[in-house]
Amino acid sequence: MQEVSIPQLAPHDLCTGCGACANACVKGAIHMLPDREGFLRPTVTDACIQCGHCSHVCPAGKQPGPRPEPAVFAVWNPEESVRMQSSAGGVFFPLAEHILESGGVVFGAVMDEKLHVSHIAVQSKADLPRLQGVKLVQSQIGDSYQKVRYYLDRGRRVLFVGTPCQVHGLYRYLGDHPEQLLTCDLLCQGAPSPGVWERTVQAMSYIKQKPAVSVEFFQRLAGERHPRFHMTFRDASPYDAPLSKSPYGRGLMRQLFLRPVCHRCPYTCTQRQGDLTLGVFRGLEKAFPELGNQSPSLLLVNSPKGAQIFDTLPLRRIPRTLAEAVAANPALSTPLPMPPQRQAFFEAYARQPFHQVYTRFFSSGRPKADKPARRSLLGKLLQRKEK
Repeated sequence: MQEVSIPQLAPHDLCTGCGACANACVKGAIHMLPDREGFLRPTVTDACIQCGHCSHVCPAGKQPGPRPEPAVFAVWNPEESVRMQSSAGGVFFPLAEHILESGGVVFGAVMDEKLHVSHIAVQSKADLPRLQGVKLVQSQIGDSYQKVRYYLDRGRRVLFVGTPCQVHGLYRYLGDHPEQLLTCDLLCQGAPSPGVWERTVQAMSYIKQKPAVSVEFFQRLAGERHPRFHMTFRDASPYDAPLSKSPYGRGLMRQLFLRPVCHRCPYTCTQRQGDLTLGVFRGLEKAFPELGNQSPSLLLVNSPKGAQIFDTLPLRRIPRTLAEAVAANPALSTPLPMPPQRQAFFEAYARQPFHQVYTRFFSSGRPKADKPARRSLLGKLLQRKEK
């Protein structure tokens, strides 16, 4: 009997989880399933007919041609209420509003009632707030690329906002750069594991003895410079702390649970995937006192299409240099190094009760060597749940 070969997709350490292969499979033979670290990866089923299309669209190792140097701006929305709902200068809202007013569709990441993060299509201004704000979890693309093509084929404008690997995956899936499609890539600091996030939510819910119903990773409070992690539970009681001092935030700051490819990310450069690039322009707070303690947005204009849209938006803008942008945001220059504790973290994550992992790696001190965890109050509470 002849052995059936499976498609050659991206190897483990290069797969971004963009989902281009799954969206492109005409037989639905590729499913995005979580691996042992909680990241979605393509799994090929026996419905595969070995057509090779998934391998063709996979973006791993297929960088597009060079672009001219982007134009750089410090940008902010003059409406403070919009800025307060955003991670920086509030640029996304008028950009998305512009597309919707022309009868278009906006794709971006939302958090659902179970606190899972995924991409959806929005066609109403009333739904735009769902797309605002930072979600510090890798978003599940699902069938969003297929839906982008559906709307483009019907002559509608589409704005797609995502990480650069997701934008690149979309272009590989489509096979070209349609005129009606506008893309905006985000200056990403790495893709945190959805599995780790889900277990963290379970842990915090059990500590409170009630389910978590909402979370803001980057809450902005008037007069405060540093973002806060704010989780609300079913009885409206909150957990609130500076992001860097929250358990999940400490794990993020230590880069413990980013996708492996993030530590060798090919998109940490000034050659961007999107027509526009959005991030935080750190270090300019004092230069623009009208923003208070907020940073302006860092916006790169990467294409004529992006420039045409940018010129129509009601935003304050100050030209800056590319050197300033690179100095302000390391996502434009180099990937985050893989921390020495990453392997130990995921080994513990795979074989230990999560309360031990939570206590050991998310504590205020540095992670300790691998040894039996002490029975903290948190450990005792969570161990009862896991039995």
